[in-house]
Amino acid sequence: MFNRVMWVVIASLLLSGCRIVTRQQLAELKNPPNANLAKAAQLFDRNIAPQVKSSATPLGTLLTQIGQAKDFDTACRQYGYRSQDENPCVFTVSFSGAISQVNTASRNGQIVVKSDDDQVGEVKVQIGPTFRGTDLRDSYRGLGYGDFNDQNLFGDFGKAINQQAINTLAKQTFTVGGKVTVYGVFSAFDTPQPPLLITPVNITQ
Repeated sequence: MFNRVMWVVIASLLLSGCRIVTRQQLAELKNPPNANLAKAAQLFDRNIAPQVKSSATPLGTLLTQIGQAKDFDTACRQYGYRSQDENPCVFTVSFSGAISQVNTASRNGQIVVKSDDDQVGEVKVQIGPTFRGTDLRDSYRGLGYGDFNDQNLFGDFGKAINQQAINTLAKQTFTVGGKVTVYGVFSAFDTPQPPLLITPVNITQ
């Protein structure tokens, strides 16, 4: 009886076109590799960081532009970027100022910068060793969710982009009173409220 059942199962598998795969093959079928994920560091260095720096608007100017726009959606279309309607709007900015706080108690380290522009006030800037959010990924117009196989891979891409940005800051030491110039991005669903949280692609001292 057992042998008859086994032959029926084997025959069914053969007729249905099924095949036996290794664990590695099964993992690849569930989570296929994506070339863009492997190139995340290169994309940050050659595309994302230069794009942010070249398109950055002085933060005070941007805040004025957003405030004068008809509504936030209009401001986003004119001055920011939103890859999908359900996503927040991402803005690329630059500003300079003096560090007023250095917060490294948590892994999401941040500095607080008092902008030279009184209209801007204090701004939080992520310094790592981890970044919150995926603003750097979402600011890039060269790739989107459709270029990946699933949400997990797209999330991994965002983490890899963040890590490359963090790597560029690894040798820097930030001290209260130090002067910095920041190029980076922030996101918002509506008119941004202080204090803004900037994810940087470059901080010069």
